[in-house]
Amino acid sequence: MNVGLHSKQRLPATVLSITLFLLAFLLSLTGIFTRPLGALSLFWPVNAILLGLLLRKPAYATFVGWVAIYLGMVAADLTTAEGWSHALWLNACNMALIATGYVVMQLLPNAQRRLGKPQAILYMFTACLLGAAISATLSVLHDDTLYYNSVTVAWGAWFSEQFSTNLLILPVILSAPRLKQLLRIQIDWQWRISMPFLALLCSLVLSLYIGGPGAIAFPIPALLWCAVRYQLFSVTLLTLLTGVSEIISVSSNIMLYQTPGPDAAVLDSLMSARLGIAMLVMGPLILASSLVVNRKLLRKLEHSANHDFLTGALGRSAFIRKARELLQYKHQTKEAISVLLIDIDHFKLINDMYEHAIGDRVLANFSHILRRELRHDQLFGRLGGEEFAIMMPRALVTQAVALGEYLRKRVESADMNPAGKAPLRITISIGVASLAMTEEKSLEQLMNMADTALYRAKSQGHNRVESFNSISPNKVHRDMFR
Repeated sequence: MNVGLHSKQRLPATVLSITLFLLAFLLSLTGIFTRPLGALSLFWPVNAILLGLLLRKPAYATFVGWVAIYLGMVAADLTTAEGWSHALWLNACNMALIATGYVVMQLLPNAQRRLGKPQAILYMFTACLLGAAISATLSVLHDDTLYYNSVTVAWGAWFSEQFSTNLLILPVILSAPRLKQLLRIQIDWQWRISMPFLALLCSLVLSLYIGGPGAIAFPIPALLWCAVRYQLFSVTLLTLLTGVSEIISVSSNIMLYQTPGPDAAVLDSLMSARLGIAMLVMGPLILASSLVVNRKLLRKLEHSANHDFLTGALGRSAFIRKARELLQYKHQTKEAISVLLIDIDHFKLINDMYEHAIGDRVLANFSHILRRELRHDQLFGRLGGEEFAIMMPRALVTQAVALGEYLRKRVESADMNPAGKAPLRITISIGVASLAMTEEKSLEQLMNMADTALYRAKSQGHNRVESFNSISPNKVHRDMFR
């Protein structure tokens, strides 16, 4: 029994170590096979991907996790006939970059590591800069030429590649939505929305066609336009696309920064291009991150303007506006729609018997219960005082009455003042009015119908649900002119 329990406790660590080992092994193997013979990789994304993974999943950053990543990298080098000394040292350099970046980013609060503030972009820049510098220094300590003729060139080649690659890939991983959110993203190809992306593609083509030292800056205006129009994650993908395409263009002599010459001259151009591209992407990333903050602030202001502060329900004007929109949509689609008017029974007595703070607490708790039970497409608003309303799109009268009964029982059984010495319970009266698929009435008419049903529910003893659609015409006439 003890053995089984012990094995069960060790299983997560075992699975974690195997997963990280295989991930590091496969990523490293991919990078090695795309590396030119006798030179460093043009693009080595392994360190950035693993660093991003550890930052997104801090639970993976255990001693076992770090060791598994290192062994996976070493194993990949050994399968390609690299010597033990070479494999151990170079991958120690890679681990130094990952560890440095991880430590620097840990200085940020966890909520900011998703790059939602400009400060986080600067921390990420520092993490990439220090990590690339430390790993490049360690690499030349082992082999001062490292495929090249001088220690300066070797250091510069390692540093520029790792700095630019991490600065291009890491933002994508850190800002990426969770998988469920990613699957819900709908791409809208309207021309107005697609224009910044098309402008970026045109600028990249133009930079390839014209070439020269200034071509690297051609995409900047389009990237800034993208940063203004798109979400942060989309901007990081576009900066990655831009950076990779320009690095490949320079390395292939498609985008020439000087006349073709010896390999050293091409390498100098490539290092310069990498550093220039790394600096180039900072502007759009900082702008996009700043706009994330602004959009959050605007959403908060919009929420405050549209919602009742005490109850969290829509305010009267916001509810009426959104209800008109739903009703207009109903007339276009010929779908049923229903309205529920809800009144808390004898609420004035609660304020008289208790202090107003208790009355406010009752309103807040009542609203909280209803908001939890309603679907996201159902409107819920506070019309004033203790009167609330719900609009249900695509709902027949039977469905609206069923919801009303459920909410009535739910409220009746709930304690509206859990912090009090004794339970405080309330009841509600509900009036329901519905329009069938072919019926067309104004919002005022529909609300008056629900109000008539609500009056009937209250006049028959409260704590009831009444439907306007079930009231006889004579009774409707008397109630409407009461």
